[in-house]
Amino acid sequence: CFVRPGEVALAWTDDAADPQYARSAAAREVLESATDAKGRSLKVHLVPLPKPMHATEEEVSTIDVSGVAAPREAGTRLAASYINFYLCNRGLIVPSFDDPADQAAQQTLAALFPDRELVAVPGREILLGGGNIHCITQQQPTGSE
Repeated sequence: CFVRPGEVALAWTDDAADPQYARSAAAREVLESATDAKGRSLKVHLVPLPKPMHATEEEVSTIDVSGVAAPREAGTRLAASYINFYLCNRGLIVPSFDDPADQAAQQTLAALFPDRELVAVPGREILLGGGNIHCITQQQPTGSE
């Protein structure tokens, strides 16, 4: 996620046993070898990930899959990341997960956006729908009949 010209925030885990580690490491390698439109190296800011979270049987049993929602399965890893934040006016809305990484991630993001007020909101319920703060704040185009 670009935070300003030439600077990127990347979801990161130090846990080499986590499958996300290889993905994040590959992304970091690409980003650190890339340049911006002016030929400058990118600065990569690592934003810690929360511990892996998985949907519970109780949680998936409460999801209404009628219509367009995809069914969820218990045990599925939830795509929890603080990178799924939303910038609004002078604010920065960040998901929180009641995880030890919440504070470190919030400090990192607050430093990246010093002129914005950071507001943390519980994100687990939103994750069960398949996204998070940024996903649910996107525009919905008017359809045609």
